Parts: sequence; C-alpha cells; structure tokens
Amino acid sequence: MFDFPIFEMPTIGLRFLMAINAIIHVFVSHGGAVGGSVVLALAAWWTNKKNDLAGYETVYRLLMVFFIITTSVGALTGIGMWIHANIISPNAIGGLIRVFFWKWFIEWIVFNFEVILLLFWFMTWKPKAESAEGRTKSVKFGIFYAVSSWVTMLIITAILGFMLTPNFDGQPWVDPEVYPGVVNYNNALFNPTWIPGLAFRTFSSIAFAAALAIMWTWLITSFSSDEKIRDTKERMIKFFATIMLITVPIGAALGYFYLLQIPEAARAMIPTAMMTRAFADKMEMMYTIISAIGGTVVLTTIIAYFSPKRMPYIAATLMVSAFLLFWGYEERTREFIRKPFLIYNYMYANGIRVTDVPYLNKVGILKHAVFVDEDKKVIKEDKSNLIEVGHTIAQIECRACHTENGINGLKALTAGWSQEAIRNRINNLPGGGTPYMPPFTGTEDEKDALAAYLASLNKRGEIK
Repeated sequence: MFDFPIFEMPTIGLRFLMAINAIIHVFVSHGGAVGGSVVLALAAWWTNKKNDLAGYETVYRLLMVFFIITTSVGALTGIGMWIHANIISPNAIGGLIRVFFWKWFIEWIVFNFEVILLLFWFMTWKPKAESAEGRTKSVKFGIFYAVSSWVTMLIITAILGFMLTPNFDGQPWVDPEVYPGVVNYNNALFNPTWIPGLAFRTFSSIAFAAALAIMWTWLITSFSSDEKIRDTKERMIKFFATIMLITVPIGAALGYFYLLQIPEAARAMIPTAMMTRAFADKMEMMYTIISAIGGTVVLTTIIAYFSPKRMPYIAATLMVSAFLLFWGYEERTREFIRKPFLIYNYMYANGIRVTDVPYLNKVGILKHAVFVDEDKKVIKEDKSNLIEVGHTIAQIECRACHTENGINGLKALTAGWSQEAIRNRINNLPGGGTPYMPPFTGTEDEKDALAAYLASLNKRGEIK
C-alpha cells in the first residue's frame, strides 16, 4: 500500500515541482506540438496553393523554431512528467496504468511516429521545396504529422478526463488491490469529460499556436536580411490571425460546454483554485482576470487581422502572454478541482484509496509503510519518539501538498496553535473551510503523533 520510498522536495514542495514541469509541458505540447502542427500544416498548404515561395520559406523558418522547442523542451518536460508523477504518487500512476495500459502504449507508439514525421518533414523540406510536386508531398507529411500529434492528445485527454470524472457505471469494488475491481474499460475511456475536454483543447491549442506563429513571424520577418521574407510579414500575420478569428470563439464556446460537464462539487472549487483560499470570496477579481485574458486575446487578434503590417511586437507579446496565463490558470484549476482526490472518488491526493480508509483507520498507516525504519513507525511506550513518528506520518499523508517550512508550509499554517488545537483540527478534516483536504487516515495514536510533530514546529504563541 505504501510500498515506495518517501521522496520529499524541500522549500518548493512536490506540488509546485509538478506544477512547474506540467505547465511548461502544456505550453510546448499544446502550443508547439498539437496546435503548432496544425497551424504549420495549414500555412504550408496555403502558401503552396498560392504559389507563394517566399511565404513558404517563412513557414519553414517557423517550423525550425517549433521543431527545436518541441524536440528539446517538449521531450525533456514530457520525461519529467513521468519521473515526477512516479516519485510523487506511484499509487496513482499504477492505478491509471492498470486501466489505460494498452491505450497508453498506443499513445507511445503514435508519439514516436509523430516525432519521426516531424524529423522527416523538417529534414526533407528544403530538397522538396525546389519543385511543385515536392512541395505537395511535403505538405502531406505536415498533415500526417498534425494528425498523429492530435491523436496523442486524443488519448491523453481521455486519461485526464478519467481522473476528474471516472465513470464505472456502478461497477463493484470487488478487490481493493485491483483497480478498481471489475472495470468496464470502455466506460473508463468514454468518461463524461473526455470528448468535451478534447474538443476544447483542440481548438484552443490551435489558437495558441497561431498566436505563437504571429509573434515569431514578426521576429523572423522584421529582422531578416532577405527583402522577400520581410515582405511576407503582412500576409502571414493576417493568415494566422484568420485562424485565431475562427478558433478563439469556438474554443471559448467549447470551454464553457466542458465546464458544464464537470461535477458540481468540483466546479465549486474553481474560485479557490484560481484565487487561492485567501481570495476565494473575491469573485470580482476572478472575473477581472478572465476578462483581461479574453480581452487581450480578442483585441490583439483584431489588430493582427486588420493591421498586420503595423502589428507591434508588444501586441504580439501580449497575445502570447495572455495565452500563457490562460493555460497556466487552466492547468492549475483543472488539477485543483479534483481535490481532495487525485483520482475522483477513488484515490485521495495523498495516494490513499477511499476504499482502504476504514481498514487503515483500524490498523494504522505505519503498519504498511514498508520503507520506513521500525523506530520511526512504532510509538514507544514512553512516547519518547512520538514527534519522530509524527514526522513519518506527515511525510506519508501531507507531503503531496505541504512542505515543512516552504511553500504551503506546515510550520506557518500551524503557527500559534497548541497541540490540542492541532489534534482537534486533524480529527475534523476536511472541515473548517478546507473541503480540498483529505480526511486524516490512521489510528488515534497516529493522530496524536502527527499533532505532536506539528506542534513541535512552533514553540511560541498558542491558540488554546
């Protein structure tokens, strides 16, 4: 049950570590890979159809930028996602693999096919650009690359949707050790938020990639020594802005539809997810942020379409910045609204399965902590190691979201609390205005140990 070594990330914490990696990966995978593949394939097709050789060359230079970013940053953060997920919550990854093993395996095959197509498209672009027939074949490679890139999103969004809205259709939890007993695998795949989430991500990714293409087109054409390349600025920016005029409103509408499919309890977490607990009641601030992001995208898109030649770099930068802010908020919100679960109604954020809680409350969590030394998981009769045991419990149950004295630090959160007050708070989780916290799992003695450890972090100023 707790069959893995305990890994901690001091100061920044596991949650923030994963967030940094995940958000950077989403920027690259959505804007550079999935959306970028579609936008570049469309641009190559359009310039070839118009016999615009200078524009076709500009697309190649854009492809070079996207190629470098997706095969370096995208690949590294993709691997990082697996590493971080495995060390942070191996139970969750194990559970997901049991359900989606073959689907994930297919995604891996498609991903490799996608990378090969990207390499082939980029490496053969120049030789094939010399003839109309070669350019037509090159465009086809771009289309194949775009399709394969989208298929990876198709599968990954099914897994992300499953974590938020697992749909077991009343399947019994026959054996807690099997995820989750008798499973209808098609039911798990076709969960309620898969298709809405896929549609929303598809169109918003294309819009994001078009914004990136506008910014890089401005840079490439403005500083090119080739006059023909400089002259492509206006028509290329307008082409990408046209894509945005189509995809932005569709993406916004699909995003709202996706929002409606999210469980009501999860939607109630959105203000806290966006604003943090301290500002969760300041809804006007949340609406201001959303309006500012949307307004920036709309305004800069209009500028790019109607005045592409005069499109200032600051406008292009603001456009991309708005999308980066949007995806950052989207990822944080999507991850947070599952709380207190990591996989909704199946596994809590700390990796403890819901069905195991009654059993663990009887025997304790330390009994199953395989990699913990015995003197750190068995309370001595004189309770001389109570704090040390409590530290072990905090590592098991709290480390996914908290640090000791860093981001979301336990020391700061319990400052001024007496051991008795902390013990009472532990006993009443997730109450007290924190519905995103899992209940404490374990025996009464383990609660005492955790309370003793938390109280030891602060020595002065008690709340009685």
